[in-house]
Amino acid sequence: MIIFKYPEERDIVFYYAGKLADHQIAAIFANEVVIDESAALHVSEFFWKMVDSSIACTKEKNYPWGDGAEFWNEKILNSLSGYLDRLGFIDVWDSVMDKQ
Repeated sequence: MIIFKYPEERDIVFYYAGKLADHQIAAIFANEVVIDESAALHVSEFFWKMVDSSIACTKEKNYPWGDGAEFWNEKILNSLSGYLDRLGFIDVWDSVMDKQ
């Protein structure tokens, strides 16, 4: 189960899943489970798309959460990387991160 420390993290993930029209990520987070390496890869890639989109929202002064995108992206990064690490998919996360 994906454990977010703050409820805003989940809200932000679902917001960007909708904004980016990523139905697969919405399903993964609705079920709160990553079942295989393909899903781990999708979560990892989605995170960076979400970061890019949140930066664009910040530049447009349209980021919907207080504390700013950088603050929340860091919290979400910790939650997702920790979750994938516990499942044994940290190499997938790291490989996507290295491409950024």
